[in-house]
Amino acid sequence: MERRIVEGPPLTWIDVVQPTLEELQKLAAEHNFPATVVEDCLEPDHLPKYERLGDATFVILRVHDLTAHDAASSIQELTRKVAIFFRDDFVLTVHRVELAEVTRVQERLASSGVPYTEPALLAALTNATLASFEQPLGEAETTLDAFEGSLFDEGAAAPSLKEAYNLKRRVSLTRRILWQTANVVQKLMPATGPPSALYQDVRESVDAYLFWADQLLEEVNLLLQVHLAVGAHKTNDVMRILTALSAIFLPLTFIVGVYGMNFEFMPELRNPNGYPAVLLLMFIVAAGILAWFRWRGWLRGTATRPE
Repeated sequence: MERRIVEGPPLTWIDVVQPTLEELQKLAAEHNFPATVVEDCLEPDHLPKYERLGDATFVILRVHDLTAHDAASSIQELTRKVAIFFRDDFVLTVHRVELAEVTRVQERLASSGVPYTEPALLAALTNATLASFEQPLGEAETTLDAFEGSLFDEGAAAPSLKEAYNLKRRVSLTRRILWQTANVVQKLMPATGPPSALYQDVRESVDAYLFWADQLLEEVNLLLQVHLAVGAHKTNDVMRILTALSAIFLPLTFIVGVYGMNFEFMPELRNPNGYPAVLLLMFIVAAGILAWFRWRGWLRGTATRPE
């Protein structure tokens, strides 16, 4: 366990990285934590939450993991948890891995030389966790634009349904985390009176990121619908061609079948011009059906025949 203490009167901030169960239990006993806090700290995929515990408050936030692999599609794979316990002028943060967002807040507060308060620290940590979602949301937007462009570009490889669904899954999880974070921010704001400038800024930030995620999720759902519609349209085109070919060869097969019966008495069997005449008849029938299909517009998918 790595333990860092940031002293900034009137506040003491203890940051704990990668504690074991025994170390968490020792911290809980030392600072009078409820057992539920230890359980929540150990749960890797816990969503953001706010909980009032007597004279103390327990908050869980999540930071997007920029090192997550492309196939990551769960809360634990995409994000890292930060547990925050604060009481009076004491703040404790617990996280499993080193987080650059938390380190930057520590460095900024330590170098500012200005005494900071509990609301200022909580606002800084919340803003840092929110800022971690800017890059993945931007990448999702870029990927979505590329997918939309490739759907109607015949020279480009269209995205697979799995790729589009994975994008939807990631955006949906991000939106869910941001929505829960917005609830946490709302509960951190004072119940009466106007909100402080610090929390008002945090509220505006989380609302902006949540709106961005909502918009992306709506566009991804639309992309999936368009993807399925384009696939159905291509299938219809193939079926239209196959149906046309079947319709053309049906009368030809009938003619060949009749003259393949090998009856002794059949018209034109001994006529020297019978063979080319039958071939000409078959060609005329096929060309006539094809011309009729084109006149009806069935081979192009739209009717062109005047009513």
